[in-house]
Amino acid sequence: MNAKPANRTHPCAASRIGLSDVARVETETSTFRALDYRYGGGWCHDAALAQLSWAYRLLDAAATERVKAKLCTALADLTSLAGWTAFDAGFPDAAHARFDRALELAREGGDNGLVANILYRKGRVYLHYEAPGQALAAFVQGERAAAAAGSAVMLSVLCANQAWAHAKLGKRDDAIRALGRADEAFSRSGNEEVPVWVRFFDQNDLAAMIGTVYTELALGVDSAYAAPACDELSFVVERYGPDMMRSKAFCLVLLAIDHLLMGDVDEAAEVGDRALAAAEGMNSARFADRLRPLEAEAVRRAEHTEARELAERIATFAA
Repeated sequence: MNAKPANRTHPCAASRIGLSDVARVETETSTFRALDYRYGGGWCHDAALAQLSWAYRLLDAAATERVKAKLCTALADLTSLAGWTAFDAGFPDAAHARFDRALELAREGGDNGLVANILYRKGRVYLHYEAPGQALAAFVQGERAAAAAGSAVMLSVLCANQAWAHAKLGKRDDAIRALGRADEAFSRSGNEEVPVWVRFFDQNDLAAMIGTVYTELALGVDSAYAAPACDELSFVVERYGPDMMRSKAFCLVLLAIDHLLMGDVDEAAEVGDRALAAAEGMNSARFADRLRPLEAEAVRRAEHTEARELAERIATFAA
């Protein structure tokens, strides 16, 4: 499989640009986004950076104010995507640098919805690297931008991720309240025109976030949350298609953890194997990191052959 986009050569940036040049940036970004969702950021990170080096040159060209604003938004989205692929490839410092530049461009383009989206992504880096307090601050800041943009979808995304941060901090009541706010905001988003950078967040992804938060609470607060987490995640994994394979793999890992917490070792081993199979051909350092809690829970149950063998398979996969 060759998921990397073909190498492209670009002519020198024109002295004057129009909407067709902006559309070209948007098309390239869509290509990289699809590759990231399906194969992981490691497959397209370098190519996205190469595209950025060309696209930034468009900022030096003459254009109308309308075209300039749209260009800043398009470049902010591409820069944010490059940051996300850096995050997924295991380069958090590079990810934050890209997100900070993307925020500058999004604000210059006057797009508060995109500002909210970039702050959500910065928060996710903090959350992944066990800094839930910093993550929560980014999500709250993003919530203000989403409110300014009037985007119920982005508000739902940010509230759901606030719930995850609260769960990591062991704040059960705050987490449950934030999930309620996420669900309420999503219910108001039915007729909203959803920008491309947040179209991933549908009813299935909201359910995935609920399952994620419940799993976090099951691990750190009360193992009784494993059962409702299983209910949500079992629904989710059957509805993710091949275009969202990384998300499916993440949810399968969480589902396997929940089965272990519930004492269903055989089922956990089967679901864990499905997660590893879903990740074959994927280049995502984040997925390898997400396997660690599952491996730890399996090792704790090493008296069960299925759990011990699952831990061994995870160790082999990570190596």
